[in-house]
Amino acid sequence: MITYADAMAQLTSLTLAPAHERLALTDAAGRVVAQDIQLQTDQPSFDRATMDGYALCLRDGCATYTVRGTIFAGAHYTGTLVPGEAVRIMTGAPAPKGTTVVPHELTNRGETVVTIADAKALVPGRNIAWQGEDGRAGAVIIRAGTRLSPLVLSLAAMAGVNEVNVIVAPRLGIVTTGDEVGGAGPAGINDSNGPFLSGFAHALGLSATRTHASDSDQALRSALQQAHQQHDIVVTTGGVSAGAKDLVPAIAAELGFKTIFHHVAIQPGKPILLMQNGDKFLIGLPGNPVSVIATAHLFLLPLIHRLLGAPAPTWLTLPLTVAAANKSPRQQFMPARFTAGGVERTAWNGSGDLIAAACSDGLIDLPVGCAFAVGDHVRFLPFIGWQPGMTGSLPARQPH
Repeated sequence: MITYADAMAQLTSLTLAPAHERLALTDAAGRVVAQDIQLQTDQPSFDRATMDGYALCLRDGCATYTVRGTIFAGAHYTGTLVPGEAVRIMTGAPAPKGTTVVPHELTNRGETVVTIADAKALVPGRNIAWQGEDGRAGAVIIRAGTRLSPLVLSLAAMAGVNEVNVIVAPRLGIVTTGDEVGGAGPAGINDSNGPFLSGFAHALGLSATRTHASDSDQALRSALQQAHQQHDIVVTTGGVSAGAKDLVPAIAAELGFKTIFHHVAIQPGKPILLMQNGDKFLIGLPGNPVSVIATAHLFLLPLIHRLLGAPAPTWLTLPLTVAAANKSPRQQFMPARFTAGGVERTAWNGSGDLIAAACSDGLIDLPVGCAFAVGDHVRFLPFIGWQPGMTGSLPARQPH
C-alpha cells in the first residue's frame, strides 16, 4: 500500500499525448484549448469613444465648437478637425486623432454648434479607450489547457478566432458491479454510483456510457472488454478489494492492463486501482458510495485533467470552524461543508453514508496524525458540479 502523495506522483508522471482536433468556435463550448490563443489585432483596434457625445478638437479658452458631422459605431470620420471643431460621436465609434470626448449631458446638445456646460470636461483624451490599451496584437490571452467556458468563448471570438484546436475529450465507460446492486429482496440496493459517475462526466463535458455487470467472470469480462474497446477510460465501481468476488484486477490484467497502483493509504477509498493499457486506462473505484465520490475526485478527476492537458484540480485553503483531528494511520479525505467562517467536517457514519456526502460541499484533507484547531487552515476540494447554495436536500449534520 502506498501513500496518497506517492499515488499522485505516479499519476502525474504518466507520459500522455492527448489527441487534438480543430472545431469551429461555435461548436467548441466546454472543450479544452490545445494551443495558446493570441490576439490577432490590438484591443481596442482603434481609439474608441466610450460614451455618446461630442469629439472635440480642443482650443484654449473655447467652450463653443462647430459641429462638422456625426460618427456612428462601425463608421469613421474621413475629414480632419481643427481646433474649435467637433463631431457628434456614438459609443464604440473611432475617435478622430487628437480629440477628447465630452458626454451629451455636459453639453447643450447642439446640432451645428455645441456649447460645453462644464469647463472641467475640456481635458485632452477624456472618455476614449486607446488602441492597444487592453492588449497588443500577438499577446497570448488564452493558455493551452483552458476550458472554453462562455466567457472564454467570448474572449476567443473577440480575438478574431473562428476555429480552435481542442483536446479530444476522453470517453468514459462506466461499469458498476455487484450482485446486490439492483437486486431484489432485502439485501438488494439501488444503484447510486452509476448515476453519480454519469453526472460527474456530464459536469465535465464528457461523453459516458454505463453498464452493470454481475459478480461472475463471464459477465464482468464481457462488460470490461466492451468498455475497453469503446472508451478511453474504463471506470468500475466495486470488485477491487480482497473479497472472493473482487474480480476486476485479475480480469483487467487478462485484457492487457498493467497495474500502476492498487491500494492507497487513504480513508475512504483504500482499494483504489489504476491500470494502463497503451493509451487507455482503467480506474477501479471502491463500491461504497462515499468512497466512489472521494476517489472520483481524488484520482479520476486528475486523470481526466491529465488526458485533457488541463491544470490539476484546484484545492482551496480555508479555515476550520470546528476542530478536526485524524488518529487513523491513513490520510483522510472527509465530506465537509462550507460555513459562514470557513469549512467544517460533516458528521458521517462511514463510507456507505451517502446522505452525509449529500449534505456536504466537498472534501477536506486531514493528514495522518493531524490535530487542527478552530481557525487552522485545511485543504478543501469542492465537489464537481457544486454551486453556492446547492448543498444536498437535507439539513447539514452537526459534527460529532
